[in-house]
Amino acid sequence: MYERELISQLRQWSERTPRKPLVIRGARQVGKSTLVHEFGKEFDVFIEVNLELSEDAHIFTQTDDVKAIWQYL
Repeated sequence: MYERELISQLRQWSERTPRKPLVIRGARQVGKSTLVHEFGKEFDVFIEVNLELSEDAHIFTQTDDVKAIWQYL
């Protein structure tokens, strides 16, 4: 039940215009990644960026050019 409520909140976020970037924070191993993966299934395109992984964080240490980051992704 709790997961469905959180998915519902994410749907509300996705329907806002304009919307701010989504940041999900919380304690370790409480289901944040699972929640995002389940929510991502609702879209044709889903890109996961985990800044704790060096290969994902690398581009953000090289440039602050949004176009370059988007192209990398």
